[in-house]
Amino acid sequence: MPQQLARMVKNEVGIDIHIRITGKTMWIYVPMTDLIEEKTAGWDKAGLEKLNKVMNAAHRVILSTDAKLDFLAVVGADIKKFGVALLTVEYIPDLEQAVLEKFSRGEYFMRSVRDVRFDPTLIGDTTGETQSYRDITFDEFICMQIIHRAKSLFAKDKKLNNLFELKTTSYTQKFGILKLEFEFLRKRYDLSPEEENIKPLDYVKQIAAEVIQNYNYKDIQGVELTDTFSEETVKLSLDELKKMKVELPEYRD
Repeated sequence: MPQQLARMVKNEVGIDIHIRITGKTMWIYVPMTDLIEEKTAGWDKAGLEKLNKVMNAAHRVILSTDAKLDFLAVVGADIKKFGVALLTVEYIPDLEQAVLEKFSRGEYFMRSVRDVRFDPTLIGDTTGETQSYRDITFDEFICMQIIHRAKSLFAKDKKLNNLFELKTTSYTQKFGILKLEFEFLRKRYDLSPEEENIKPLDYVKQIAAEVIQNYNYKDIQGVELTDTFSEETVKLSLDELKKMKVELPEYRD
């Protein structure tokens, strides 16, 4: 399968990709010189389209085989100047369910985790040798998706975006507890009484419940959510997460 996919991408997109399978995770390293637009330091539309074609090819190949894979992780790497990596992680059963239209297109994109990081070792790395590859666990994917959804909410919801900036995030898993940390910086301090009562973790705990409920996940004891700026921590058991009513703003594309 890796050889077939690499040939397909070379023929259709004109890129040499490098594929590694670790456990049940398939990693695709995509070296790119047109991922970032140099004048603006923003995403290059043509580069993003090229990366999207690589992912579409990967979807077609994965869905046409009976390979026992759980996750697809694609690293679009700027190897020219900036050392930016755009990571996309997808749960393959989600891909299969999306094809059957079991959930909306917007929900599919929310389940497709995206993250951006800066790594100067990417510059000049045409094969991905500087990167580490691991077998992604479902606990890790749950953490990544909670963070991904939180970033989307606080970026797209006008009220929340006007009040908070989600600066940094991190996660660990220990003894069945998913521990996630968020650094919410306030953008304003001239708040109305209503705005004073808005706590970022009230939204994050609903996001955590939504993710757990979406996957009917049972293999954890609970989650621990911390706002490192306010030093507030919320602990929720698995039972509490499954029973929680989710009433989040409509922020999906």
